[in-house]
Amino acid sequence: MDRKYNIVPLPDDEPYRWWRLFDDTYVIHYGEALDTFLLLGEEKALQIDTAYGRGDFPNIVDMLKGDRELIVVNTHEHFDHTGGNKFFPKVYMHPLAFENADKPFDPLPQEWFDNMPYPDYEKVGIEDGYVFHLGGRDVEVLHTPAHCKSSLSFIDHGRRLLFPGDELDSGQANLNVFESVGAFLKNCKRLKDRESEYDLIMPNHNGCPVAKSYLDDFITAAQHIVDGTPDLVDPNDVQEYCHGFFPGLLRAQVNDSCINYLPEGVIPEGAEESIFRDEVLMGSGK
Repeated sequence: MDRKYNIVPLPDDEPYRWWRLFDDTYVIHYGEALDTFLLLGEEKALQIDTAYGRGDFPNIVDMLKGDRELIVVNTHEHFDHTGGNKFFPKVYMHPLAFENADKPFDPLPQEWFDNMPYPDYEKVGIEDGYVFHLGGRDVEVLHTPAHCKSSLSFIDHGRRLLFPGDELDSGQANLNVFESVGAFLKNCKRLKDRESEYDLIMPNHNGCPVAKSYLDDFITAAQHIVDGTPDLVDPNDVQEYCHGFFPGLLRAQVNDSCINYLPEGVIPEGAEESIFRDEVLMGSGK
């Protein structure tokens, strides 16, 4: 691989793998359970998320895109999706992501940040309905906030794929507070209404693609929570990383689709209430 970008390795870096889902669609897989996606059009390439920005990520993207102009987008503001933004001069995201997109979960060496060529990269806000034209391939933006207030989903009309970011994991949705469940239900119903426009769902975590039939079970599980009749299972089944963020999570499960959320009225200790009570997350979903 010809390396355009200098890399500062970190001791806990994990390996990358990548593969072609289609001849013009790459999955770039980091570590155990994180995927980003590179969509190739006739003229431009669209990179969906920049992972943690570790290791050879920018060189892998540069190699795979060929001579196409590169467009970089974030599904939402969390650092496992935005960590590599500073390798690129411009990144598209929802305006609500601007404030937190560059905040790592844990401290990182200053040398690592200093190595990035675009420390003051341009953040470009995009809203629901925006369309990227890649040349023979259009990708539509939907604002789908529930897991995160800045969440965007993307419908790839060229390859008939839905990229939901972290709004849907493979088999689970991490929704944090109770109020997010209503927003999640609305989003799922909206995506269900548009299911004739895509064939597969491409989550960022824990495996992809998945069948769009997962949506039916997510809708049922969310509706039962909103109605006060959640299909609760043993909370010990909640993945360890969820316990670490928010002790006391509940887990509701219908077939293979699970929703992790906190009981009504509970705010995680130390969290700013505004993060979890943003008006875009409110609503019963009925």
